[in-house]
Amino acid sequence: MNMHFMRGPVCARLLSILVPLSAIGTIGTAAAQDGRAPTPPSPALLDLVRETLDENPGARAARAAVNAAEARVRGADRPLYNPQLEVSAEQRETRNGTLGLSLAIDWADKRGARTNVAGGRLDAARAEYAAVRRRLGGELLAALGRYHTSQSLNRLARQRAELLQRFLDVAGKRRRAGDLNRIDFDLARLARTRAALQLSRSASNLAAAGQALAAVVGKPRRNWPALPTDLPKLQAVDAQSILANLPELRAAQARVRAARASVALRIRERRPDPTVGLYAGQERAFRNGNHNTYGAIGLTFSIPLYVRNDFRAEVEAADAGLTQAEQSLRDRYRRARARLLSAVDRYRLSRSAWGAWLRTGRSSLAGQVSLLERIWQAGEMGTTDYLVRLNQTLDTRADALKVRGRLWTAWADWLVAGGRMNAWIGQARRR
Repeated sequence: MNMHFMRGPVCARLLSILVPLSAIGTIGTAAAQDGRAPTPPSPALLDLVRETLDENPGARAARAAVNAAEARVRGADRPLYNPQLEVSAEQRETRNGTLGLSLAIDWADKRGARTNVAGGRLDAARAEYAAVRRRLGGELLAALGRYHTSQSLNRLARQRAELLQRFLDVAGKRRRAGDLNRIDFDLARLARTRAALQLSRSASNLAAAGQALAAVVGKPRRNWPALPTDLPKLQAVDAQSILANLPELRAAQARVRAARASVALRIRERRPDPTVGLYAGQERAFRNGNHNTYGAIGLTFSIPLYVRNDFRAEVEAADAGLTQAEQSLRDRYRRARARLLSAVDRYRLSRSAWGAWLRTGRSSLAGQVSLLERIWQAGEMGTTDYLVRLNQTLDTRADALKVRGRLWTAWADWLVAGGRMNAWIGQARRR
């Protein structure tokens, strides 16, 4: 439909609905170029990350596991046996009394083997604690990115709804004035209804993202800190070095050491420990009309005989546990390597897509809006074409917001898979 008749006051009113479209603004700031330093995270973001890592129940549970493992190491390093005090008394024709002290000897150094097992489990608990904090930090950043993306999409949906509502109001006036046919008016009304549905869906997504973020942090907030948009470019990635320092793999390696020490412990437990005792006493007897007292001192030695149970099954079970730990380490290594390479690729692709949008897409879109405004002002564009191109413009902006959200998610995944969470927090502190 040609709109050459839309001039004067009516055209001025219709042109006013383009103002919100121009006021939508740009999405984020320019991505950091290769020679520029990325934007440092805000102090509010760092405070949120540190507070979450310190207060999260999962992180506290992992910290408690470390404390328990440290106590087990102290307990395992203590002597295995305590001395036994023996007192006996007997009265028949004679009176006998003895006092003895016995002690089992850790002949096979089971104490050392137990300490090695506990030490390996302590190393695993410490590495797992670091892994829990790293995963929690990545979960927080990813949830924060989804929240900000949902918030921006909801804001854009609200602007779309307001824009099309004003367009529908003007279209209704023109319809009553006889300047707009029924088909074009119904099209404007359907466009407004679609915008209302999109606004409802985006508001629901925003509420869900806010609840998910509050679940990670532990409490809701009014204002969540912003995430940096200028993210660093990845240089050459040394996968082998990164994997060697990942907490998950260090924990798995520690479990292998603990399982190997457990095998050594079970082997040593098959060796019986002797018990040595020393006793002294006296015997008082009535003989030949006289009471005579005799002193006594003695040494005892005993050793268990592992005849009915030689504890071979325990050694076999420990050996199977070692095999399980070794295979689990290999599986974790493969999965960690796949996650690392995938995170690197996704981060680079997302950063490249976001940079392309900032270099060309944003400026091209701004030019498209201006061109639509000039053509419409000249009355050379119909209602259908205008609505189609307007929706395309808004959809492109929504796609750009989603690209930025994927960039944040990929960045959080890279910090987790690459073991860079603590380094990122540390670099931000030094700034």
